[in-house]
Amino acid sequence: MRRRSFLAGSTALTGLTALGATLPARGPALADTALEIPRVIAEPFPGSDGLVRPGTPFDVVTVTRPVTAATEPEIRFETGAGLGTWEPLHLHTSGRDDREPVSSAVVRAPEGATGYEVRGGARTSALNLSDGEALRFDGPARTSLSAPDDGYQTLGGSSGRPSVRFVTRAGWGADESYRFDDEGNDLWPAEFHPVQALTVHHTALAGSGDHAADVRAVYHLHAVQLAWGDIGYHMLIDPDGTVYEGRHSGEDRVPVFSEWPRPGRAASVTAGHAYTFNHGNIGVCLLGDFTDELPTQAARDSLVNVLRVLCSVTGLDPAAEIEYVHPGTGAATPARTISRHRDWLDTECPGNAFSAVFDTEIRQRVVRGRA
Repeated sequence: MRRRSFLAGSTALTGLTALGATLPARGPALADTALEIPRVIAEPFPGSDGLVRPGTPFDVVTVTRPVTAATEPEIRFETGAGLGTWEPLHLHTSGRDDREPVSSAVVRAPEGATGYEVRGGARTSALNLSDGEALRFDGPARTSLSAPDDGYQTLGGSSGRPSVRFVTRAGWGADESYRFDDEGNDLWPAEFHPVQALTVHHTALAGSGDHAADVRAVYHLHAVQLAWGDIGYHMLIDPDGTVYEGRHSGEDRVPVFSEWPRPGRAASVTAGHAYTFNHGNIGVCLLGDFTDELPTQAARDSLVNVLRVLCSVTGLDPAAEIEYVHPGTGAATPARTISRHRDWLDTECPGNAFSAVFDTEIRQRVVRGRA
């Protein structure tokens, strides 16, 4: 249990600071912070059909199962009014390339839920995102990434240098102990490859008023329950348009990349959002479920801006048809520079409603942003 406990208490700092090392601030700081954020309380369940009543209140349920499972999974919740109706689970197919792929979902529990039941074969965990022991996070809460190319139009229509402001991992409360084993070894050492593509996802998680807590829920699913050691996305965007730093990419003050990116010389840290297509593929995930509705206008505007900046700093052509080449195997796959998760794998992500308008609402707007 040591990996789960060395960040305990209000005196703990971010990441390896708790192990006695001093970490530099990540990114050009926009604001410093000394936040106290609750540790995620998790109650895992090994998996079998039947009602589960966690010992503590819970906010979300995470669900994982092999991609080979044939039955369609469903979930229902128990409240004071009894058992609710069965609802389908919107599973993602993802994973680290050095592991077996997995299907997973994060589901919002209704207020006052006392239990849940999943059928279709799955491992689950109930997460309490608000009542855990306080962890202290010191350092910059925000950082930024600006495009060197002024050949893009800003969202307001004027020519300029687009930029993205991130909430740092410290700013949203990433418990960096998840990244290490009991001996302090990094569970997912950073590996970098030249950027070839950008891929858009959704969490399929109904939103809450605490978007940073929703990011922590996804982080816990990926880093702990799936034992990846970190979150599988490079960037996340909430309904207000706020952008969150995802996968840890080193202590060089630059999110996503190995160093400050330049067109043709940008290498991104390998994440786990598109199994077998992760190398050189930047994953941007919107918080929310867009199966039946669109992301907010603020989220869509922010996504367009993020994709414009990423294209500018990497030199990618947002309108291009590409051939994605796996750097290890040499396998070539036809793709587009800006893709949806479902364009790579058999998944509903980023939701049927959003996918139906993705070309006109997102891809074409990014392309039109060029002066």
